[in-house]
Amino acid sequence: MQPKIFDLCIIGAGMYGSAAARHASAHSAVKVCLIGPSEPKEDERETRDILSSHYDEGRIVHIAYASPVMQVLVRNTIKRFREIEKLSGINIFSPVGTIFTAERDTSFFYKLLQGFEMHDVNYIDLSKEDIMKQRFPYLKLEDCDHPLFADDRAGYIKARGMVEAQKKIAHLQGCHIVDDVAEEVKDFKDGAHQIITKKGHVLKAKKILFCTGAFTAFKKFDPLKKKLKIQVKRETAVMMRISEGEKNRLGSMPTLMMYRDNLADMPAAAKGAYILPPIRYPDGHWYLKIGHMGIQRNSELNTLEEIKEWYKSDGDQEVLDKYSKFLIGIIPGLKVEEVKGKTCVTCDSPSDLPYIDRISPTVTVAVVGNGRGATICDEVGRIAADLSLTGKWNSELPQKLFEAIFI
Repeated sequence: MQPKIFDLCIIGAGMYGSAAARHASAHSAVKVCLIGPSEPKEDERETRDILSSHYDEGRIVHIAYASPVMQVLVRNTIKRFREIEKLSGINIFSPVGTIFTAERDTSFFYKLLQGFEMHDVNYIDLSKEDIMKQRFPYLKLEDCDHPLFADDRAGYIKARGMVEAQKKIAHLQGCHIVDDVAEEVKDFKDGAHQIITKKGHVLKAKKILFCTGAFTAFKKFDPLKKKLKIQVKRETAVMMRISEGEKNRLGSMPTLMMYRDNLADMPAAAKGAYILPPIRYPDGHWYLKIGHMGIQRNSELNTLEEIKEWYKSDGDQEVLDKYSKFLIGIIPGLKVEEVKGKTCVTCDSPSDLPYIDRISPTVTVAVVGNGRGATICDEVGRIAADLSLTGKWNSELPQKLFEAIFI
């Protein structure tokens, strides 16, 4: 029996791939397939080749980006959060707001402030009078920190829930979802590409959209004739478990983006910290999360084995020690029950933008988040789905900005 031929097969069911599947399958006449493994159970992690950074409950989103390009991608993604929630029945967005801090009277602070004004970001200057103490009495900042609070389209999303919601909607719209890993994609022949999965499934599709992230270079994808210029980097987040009582004490806590040189005695390339409020994770416990902004030393991963080993590790012990201490300093009296590391990877491009490019009439790529994939995922998926199906660029942003760069 010959395999069914899909109009579009999306390889990779993460933040970009699941979004692309939703948008592509909204066209009822188009037969869409999404291939990607579901999140592994704990006892499956050791044997898994493909893991993902979206296995998480909290990713910061906001519209306070200096880049006009990011402004478009972020705003168009955030404005569809409620639509995605309504269609899927899954809550993904918590608009708790974000406190941005920068060192007082520095050029970086004024640049941050200028960006707020230029892009009409509503904010409150928490340094005036006793506003900070009144609104967030449990937070203690240094005298050098100038806090600005943005509560307009700012907070966090559940990355895991976002992917689940996108896939659910896509399925309801007729998308065929294959819970498997695409091991091989063959060149276009006799009207279709052939896809072979780890479990031995064989599928055919007239067009292919690769949303394969950090794993793009590590499978046999024949249509990708050259290697994409992608830096895969290791990241460590610090997870600090707290009690229900502590969670209630911090009930109004927003997310924080703290820009400061020499923060927590980390290397100079680390330019600050991001912090998420208490969030309940699948184990039933509440966790605060803190991680670094900027470059982590010796962070590049170059092989599939290195990526797998990193995901299985406990992370960078220096990050765990110094950032947990830093967070305890920001929240005086914080009672922590456990500290552990959460590992993930980011993919960076030379342009600091994602690649969204039709590299042949039947092959498109949508990869690289530069650490911001969660906050732009739906718009990237929409653009990529349209480009794959029609060959046309459907965005106010210049197509050239997103051209793939090959080694």
